[in-house]
Amino acid sequence: MAVNSKILNEITNPAEKAAFKNMRTDMATGKALLNPEQLGYFLREATLDNVLLADADFTLMKSFKKHLNRAGINGRVLTNGYKANGDTDPEIDAADVDFGYNELDAKKLKAMCEIEDDEKDDNMTGEQFEQTLLSMMGERIGEDLEYWAVYADTSISRSDDALLNTTDGWIKKAANKISSTTLDGTNGIFDTADGPEPMFDAMIKALPARFRKNRSQLKFYVPFEVEDAYRNILIARGTTLGDSAQTGFAPLTFKGIPVVHDSTLDDEDGRELTGDAVTSFLGNPKNFAYGIWKNLAVEPERKPGDELTRYWFRIRGDVDYYFRNGVVTSQMTTDEAEALPALSMA
Repeated sequence: MAVNSKILNEITNPAEKAAFKNMRTDMATGKALLNPEQLGYFLREATLDNVLLADADFTLMKSFKKHLNRAGINGRVLTNGYKANGDTDPEIDAADVDFGYNELDAKKLKAMCEIEDDEKDDNMTGEQFEQTLLSMMGERIGEDLEYWAVYADTSISRSDDALLNTTDGWIKKAANKISSTTLDGTNGIFDTADGPEPMFDAMIKALPARFRKNRSQLKFYVPFEVEDAYRNILIARGTTLGDSAQTGFAPLTFKGIPVVHDSTLDDEDGRELTGDAVTSFLGNPKNFAYGIWKNLAVEPERKPGDELTRYWFRIRGDVDYYFRNGVVTSQMTTDEAEALPALSMA
């Protein structure tokens, strides 16, 4: 069935009806599905302004589960292959080949927007209807997807956040976690009194050696307070780099590793739900993985008495890492983040 007749019968606006004719129909549910071109446009809008989603490794899932396969060899493999008398030694230790995987298990998520008839007639005419709707909802859903990917935690109650409790996100699944001395008075390993640089150093040290060999592949993802404090420290040093950081908003690096601001890490709700923790990441962006089920459904619900139409977006997805020990999260309190020194202590 090429056209979802039930949905089309509920639509009165000709331009809107033409847009939904371009969608496929899910034979099992009868819902209108975005065709490949529409889905590609929607996902581009979703990642456009979301730093981690844009950098992370994306998978368009063809089933509800996806293995993130990994393989490696543990320890040293070269040794002296000869005995003391010069004879070859056939009993050298075998290399331990480690095969494994993490798994994306797509969770059901949905969003709904409603548009009044007058607003639609005034603002969404002709061929613009489909593009406008996908653009607006793609952009907004993308913000929530990154919020979910970063802060999701199944220990959060549904009543506190019905989105975040659906899976465990990148903060929860990171194997290497460090914190400030204030956030964790027992195990905190860096002090924020001298600015963010001691935290950067501690994060590099906490990353296992095999994952920090090629620094060109790594990135720091930091909240506004950390990025701003570090930029001001460089400005205060009066160097050419400091001048460019001030006048041209030049990209930042620390010991060869880019320092990138991600606005999702500024989210007040996310910070509160993670125990007043302001989080930064260090890792290879391609180790951050997320997947979206290929069939994204859009279903209109006509409310003629209210002269409006609701649009239900149904999406499935999940997040994980290929190597959970290939990333470091660092956390400090909100008060510490806001009080980060803006001048070099050197």
